[in-house]
Amino acid sequence: MDNNSVVRSDYKIYVTGIVGMLGYGIYNRLKEKAEITGVDLWDIEIPGLSYEKISLFDTEEIEHDIAEKKPDILIHTAALVNVDECEENPEDARKLNTEVSGKLADICNRYGIKMVYISTDAVFNGEDPKLYTEEDRVNPINVYGKTKLDGEAAVLKYPQNLVFRTNIYGINIQKKQSFGEWIYTSLRDNKTLNMFTDIDFSPIEVEELAELIYKACQKGLRGLYHACGTGSITKYEFAVTLKKFFQIETGTIREATSDTARLKAKRSKHMGMSNRKLRDELQVKISTPEESILRFRQLWRERGCGD
Repeated sequence: MDNNSVVRSDYKIYVTGIVGMLGYGIYNRLKEKAEITGVDLWDIEIPGLSYEKISLFDTEEIEHDIAEKKPDILIHTAALVNVDECEENPEDARKLNTEVSGKLADICNRYGIKMVYISTDAVFNGEDPKLYTEEDRVNPINVYGKTKLDGEAAVLKYPQNLVFRTNIYGINIQKKQSFGEWIYTSLRDNKTLNMFTDIDFSPIEVEELAELIYKACQKGLRGLYHACGTGSITKYEFAVTLKKFFQIETGTIREATSDTARLKAKRSKHMGMSNRKLRDELQVKISTPEESILRFRQLWRERGCGD
């Protein structure tokens, strides 16, 4: 099997964290294009989706399931992503974000499977107000960023693999909220939000990312890419734009700076990344943050999540 060949109609994709926000986004977006299965500890009934409830720390069981399913691609979305939780529990973060990623990469290499690892913009210290490229120096300032960067190295040890640095939001099927969902529900509940004007990022909606992963595998991309929105936006601007596009009349958005927040972990202030390398390779257009919010609103309404 050639891991760099064009994706076939019978292509098999295995997703870790398959009922998480990105995992389900991959399933929902690509279920008509590939056979999708995977693993997750959460037990949620989803019509048409079959997956195993196995801990990623059970390496033997995971390897047995992967060997049995024989996927062409494994997309590793599962991670400890709460930045403050990682800071408080660095060993837990290291085990899941770094060790598990490395063990999955070893398994994939043994069975000739291409691995796609979902990484983060938190690998940069954010001191430079620019769009970071894949060639820029990495220097994470918190445990989350450090453990994800170490995970990148473990996965890229095998040249056939692909790493996507990103910053995602979307619609959850679990009782969790993405950044976009939290802003929407908070405003609808007439709350006041203090949003940072000094932190910018390049968000992308999860189903658009799923499509980019599919196209990248079709083309046989390998190595490191930034798979994010085109351009950047501050957290404050994101909230204001979402309120406008969703036509929410309740709630208040106030300007704030991250220096005044009581956060356990340091945050990078400039997290914007350039996706030019990926756009050029795939010859595709990737949504700006504003276009992404419009996409999010459309999906929100299609799924009947709110007004």
